[in-house]
Amino acid sequence: MGYRKSSESTEDGGFGAYRELPFCCVVLIGINVIIFLIALLFPQVGVRMMDAGSFGVLHLLYENDFYRLVTAAFLHSDAEHLLSNMLLLYFCGEIVEKSMGKIRTLLLYLGSAVCGNLLSAAYELSTGGFYESIGASGAVFGLTGALLFLVIVKKGAAARISMKRMIFAILLSLYAGFASGYVNNAAHLGGLLSGFLLAFLLGIIPPVWKGGKKSEER
Repeated sequence: MGYRKSSESTEDGGFGAYRELPFCCVVLIGINVIIFLIALLFPQVGVRMMDAGSFGVLHLLYENDFYRLVTAAFLHSDAEHLLSNMLLLYFCGEIVEKSMGKIRTLLLYLGSAVCGNLLSAAYELSTGGFYESIGASGAVFGLTGALLFLVIVKKGAAARISMKRMIFAILLSLYAGFASGYVNNAAHLGGLLSGFLLAFLLGIIPPVWKGGKKSEER
């Protein structure tokens, strides 16, 4: 897999342990947390960030603000909203990243965010109820969908994924949705389905790079 065994980390003063960290997931979590802290510590800046980055189909139709498909996935309403999404991001993303690599994990996160918001936009148009939404839920549900793909296809061979762990991930995903007062279920569903599909599409691409090094699966 290109990752050192835990027993080897003791030979270089513990430095090898850092290589086990899911770099992409840690960076994504860091970005989300930093943005949240900026909005929390500087309320006026936070309001501007929410106004400029939240997603709604009307922004696409009348302002062509397509960037909101991505920026909304890095904004959160409160600490509980942030915590639930970041726990799910790390839990699912760690396994996905160690199985598929950093670049593909990033593509899964961003692609699922975009697809989730697009389904949300379609839902808005179909119901006539327009709203604005924020949060990484669509993106992290995409990682859940990718993890489901790995469990089904690799049958536990990818980073020791077990069905029990998958069930826990799904329950955590459901909790993340139901725990919020206002839930964009369309974005969740869009993220979950697109994550599964993107994992399939990315999985059939020759694994040239994994974790920053050429694949060394044994």
